[in-house]
Amino acid sequence: MSNLVKLFIILIVAGVFLSAGLFSLAQEEVPSEITETVSLDEDIQPEDLGISEPNILPDSPFYFLKEWGRNIQSFFTFDPVKKVELIEKFANEKLIELKKVVEQKRTGERIEKAVENYQNEVEEAKRLTERIRVRAEESEEVEKFLDKFIQHQALHQRVLQKLEEQVPVESFEKIKEARERHLEKFGEVMIKLEDRMEELRERLEKNLEEIKGSEFKNFKNLEVLKELEEKVPEEAKEAIQKAEENILKRLQGDLEKMSPENQERFKEYIDKISGEKEKQLEIMEKIKSESPDLKENLEKVKERLKEKIKEKKGEPVACAQVITYCIDPSTGECAVYPDACSTPKPCQSCSIEISPGTGCKNLWWFDNEHKYCQQKEFCGLYMYLGLRTFETKEECEADLQK
Repeated sequence: MSNLVKLFIILIVAGVFLSAGLFSLAQEEVPSEITETVSLDEDIQPEDLGISEPNILPDSPFYFLKEWGRNIQSFFTFDPVKKVELIEKFANEKLIELKKVVEQKRTGERIEKAVENYQNEVEEAKRLTERIRVRAEESEEVEKFLDKFIQHQALHQRVLQKLEEQVPVESFEKIKEARERHLEKFGEVMIKLEDRMEELRERLEKNLEEIKGSEFKNFKNLEVLKELEEKVPEEAKEAIQKAEENILKRLQGDLEKMSPENQERFKEYIDKISGEKEKQLEIMEKIKSESPDLKENLEKVKERLKEKIKEKKGEPVACAQVITYCIDPSTGECAVYPDACSTPKPCQSCSIEISPGTGCKNLWWFDNEHKYCQQKEFCGLYMYLGLRTFETKEECEADLQK
């Protein structure tokens, strides 16, 4: 066999393997843009909490060695602030350990053990904070600790919210309890170190803004504040409410400046994020806009949240009459869906050209903004959220009275 033939065969074989490799890469699921956006706000990594990736998890037979090391470090740390900082670091580590245990789909018993480890560290941090005799205004060291504490605890809440959706049913209550107890300790430590309410409001706003995330991160920040507001003493509620108002204004301003495409992405973002839908609906009810396009998108978001709340409660869901264009997962082509219930989840938006004048007819109508019956010509795919159409004026007026 000549060298030229050998070279030709080698090139063919290499080409086959290269093609197979490229085909394999093409088959891998590429995360959508909105999935990546949600991950920016919910997929908290060890480096976000200033720690390294855990190598030994609570269900390892060698975990006791890790705990010994922590106990020795704590024993030989005598400064009260340094000691609380160390325990907070351990709490961060144990939260990420819990996250890893859940992601590896360990049994409910192992998850609950990791939850217990985390809760014990949170309790210990609260206990040691009581030994700090100075407040943020009196000590730069305490001030720096409190700033980092606020940022990290907000991230803890995001992790715990996400875990509520990931754990087996039997572990859900344990995670939920851990999240609620964490909120209590978060509030107690914060107020112990900063009892000046205006400064507390400023500190909350500043540190939440410094947390990295997506262009929609202020929505998650508002969610944490609303949860926190319910757990703090009365004297601190006003400070938190003022922080909520200011962050809400920032979010509202950001949404107003966004392109229609990004406003649409916000709707998809709310649909995919974890957290309590009731709280999210409360936030959405407070967002106001004069922009017709944004206003319509906000209404769609609220309708979808109401559906999810009903689904959670096991109530029948009334589908919003809103024409939606999504990629049909079975065909890969753009398809038209007549209401919110029939769209694929998640909906990958697309568009279809509609010929002008297709299917035009005169109908009587009213919608959420026009609460009286009137008549006009409708053409093509004309339905939108809140619109009701009728063949006769009598039908329209009868439905309007309901």
